Amino acid sequence: MAYRPGKTVIVTRDEVNHVGVVLDQYLINKAVVYDVLLENRSAACIITTNSKQSTFVNKQLTSMLCETDMIQTTIPYKKLIAEEALPITKA
Repeated sequence: MAYRPGKTVIVTRDEVNHVGVVLDQYLINKAVVYDVLLENRSAACIITTNSKQSTFVNKQLTSMLCETDMIQTTIPYKKLIAEEALPITKA
């Protein structure tokens, strides 16, 4: 499952879970990768859903918590888009 920009996801970084919103998705070497703005206002760039990495989109927690609306991000994604205030994350 691919996560579209604006979608709330759970990112696991060094075994700690963070709520974030997808800023962008693209393909690198046939793998879908994401740029995610985390709620602590840091960005995680070029992350995958591969749980073997130290930072990844946690598919299981995202489907369990975000897709059932139990957790929603506090990042005002639509407002940031309207004001063109999203951080530039691509190199």
